[in-house]
Amino acid sequence: PRELCPHCGASPLRWVRPSGQGTVYSTTTIARKAEAGGDYNVALIDLDEDVRMMSRIEGIAPERVQIGMRVTAQTIQHNGKGLVVFHPAVNAPGEVA
Repeated sequence: PRELCPHCGASPLRWVRPSGQGTVYSTTTIARKAEAGGDYNVALIDLDEDVRMMSRIEGIAPERVQIGMRVTAQTIQHNGKGLVVFHPAVNAPGEVA
């Protein structure tokens, strides 16, 4: 949350419910040994509401995540905490069929 608009300095701001849709802006694969959980992806996602967030893309091999790929958000529980992750959108480039 912010107190002022980062672009124009306007206030007050309002809460907006996100659509859950976005586009991969940047991606990297973090290499781990299989016994430590294996490789995973870290990505910056540009939400359709003009917000960028860091998360990961699930449901696809980390090396198959592509910049420009359309993704859909999902909230999951991980170690007792809520976490937002993304999955390739239907018919997204690089989607596992």
